[in-house]
Amino acid sequence: MRKGYKIVLTADRTLLSEYGGGIFLGFSACVPHGLLPDWMYFTFFCPSVHVSENGEVEVAPCGLRRIEASLLESGFKENDVIVAHPDFLDRVVGKETKVLGINTTDPLCIGPATTTFTQLFGGEAYMAIKFREIVFNPVVRKYKPTIIVGGPGAWQFEAHKEKKAEYGIDCVVIGEGEQVVPPLVKRVLNGERIPDFVYGSAVPPEE
Repeated sequence: MRKGYKIVLTADRTLLSEYGGGIFLGFSACVPHGLLPDWMYFTFFCPSVHVSENGEVEVAPCGLRRIEASLLESGFKENDVIVAHPDFLDRVVGKETKVLGINTTDPLCIGPATTTFTQLFGGEAYMAIKFREIVFNPVVRKYKPTIIVGGPGAWQFEAHKEKKAEYGIDCVVIGEGEQVVPPLVKRVLNGERIPDFVYGSAVPPEE
C-alpha cells in the first residue's frame, strides 16, 4: 500500500482543465450538472490536463504552484509535496499524508456566474459537486489528513461556517497564501493546533 506524500495539493476537477484553450469555455464549470452527460462534458468541454502515472498533474492553477513553490522554499523536500489530480487521490494520499491543500473558486456555488446559471436552469454546478468529491473521498476520510482550503472561493466557508464543519475542513486560508501556508503546514507536522481561519497578506513583488 502506498504511504502517500506528506503534503498533497489539489483542486476540484473543473480547475484542472485548460478547456481546449477556449477562455470562455471555463464558464461551463458554472453550468448545472445534468444539462449534458458527464462523459460529454468532461471529454469535450472540460478535458483533463495530463496526469502522470503517480497522479501528479503536468499543469495546475497558478495559486497551487505558488503554494508548492513557497513550501519548497521554506525547506520542504520535493518528495514531500505533490500537486495531484483529484481523480487520483488514492495514489498520493496515504498513512503518511498529513496535509491536504485544496484550491477552490466557487465551492458552494454562490458566485455571480454560477448563480446566474443555476437560477436559469436549476440544479447544482459542477464546481460544488467536484469540490465535495475531494473532501468526502474515501481515501481522505480513511487517513484523515488536515484539510486546508484556499483560493478565490475560500471566503465562502467563512460566510457559511456550517459548511466548513460539515465538510470536515480544518483551516481556511483567505487571501494570498504564500507567506502563511508554510508555517501552517509546519505546525500541523509538529502536532500543533492551527486556527480555523487564516488571513494572508499581499506578497511583495520581489518574492
